[in-house]
Amino acid sequence: MEYLLGKQIAIEKKAKVLEEVKEFTVKPKYVVLVNKDDPSSLGYVRMQEKNALSVGIEFEQILMEPTNECYFDTINRLNNDDSVTAIMVTRPLFKGAQEDKILSLISPVKDVDAMNPVSLSEVFVGKKDAVAPATAQAISDMLDYYHIDVKGKDVLVIGRSLTVGKPVGVMLLNKNATITFAHTKTVDLDKKMALADIIVAAVGKPLIIDGSKAKDGAIIIDAGIHYLDDGRIVGDVKESNKLLYLSKVPGGVGSVTSSCLMENILKLYKKQRGL
Repeated sequence: MEYLLGKQIAIEKKAKVLEEVKEFTVKPKYVVLVNKDDPSSLGYVRMQEKNALSVGIEFEQILMEPTNECYFDTINRLNNDDSVTAIMVTRPLFKGAQEDKILSLISPVKDVDAMNPVSLSEVFVGKKDAVAPATAQAISDMLDYYHIDVKGKDVLVIGRSLTVGKPVGVMLLNKNATITFAHTKTVDLDKKMALADIIVAAVGKPLIIDGSKAKDGAIIIDAGIHYLDDGRIVGDVKESNKLLYLSKVPGGVGSVTSSCLMENILKLYKKQRGL
């Protein structure tokens, strides 16, 4: 079994973004709204700031009061602010949050992680300039980088979230893969794993997928990352030597995801300005 690594992919992506951004007189601006009562988001946001500044993108963090009105007002203000290129709302939100309404308020032209249903619909219909959820895009790009052709292959996507499972399945379908969706309630999941050429694990639970149940020579892309009490960082997948390739956790999909967000900001900036 060999690991698929994301570091070099991320380096190359960020270099391309930086090369373009440094030519702009007015820099793209990335704004992240953070629920102030959710300290778990702060580390993620610090990494987003580091990534943005490293490629010349301006960054602003707004600590949000845990009320729907605060989110509604702030998102509407940012939608109408021409200096703002991209908007991200971190989750989890607060108890009682009208999450669907909050995410739907983000203007599709500023929606950096395709949280608005309009943004997702563009991904699902295969629109060429669609901005896709960053983790789903990272999975697709990792397969491309390692020259893993999905055309005609049986791909099993385990997970059905709107941020990873559903969009990546459709994105690979648009590349002519044959897609099966599964999840934690799927009957006979092991049988489906044994038939798949490529498996995308996007369940969000540590080590829930047993790689030994895959067929010999299968490829697994692990989109999970979990911090265990014993200090280990693991994905959704238990490793197995039966596999041909497994994306590394950490150091795989996650590192590519951050650079995909930077690419999305650049894409939004250029679309807003007709470039």
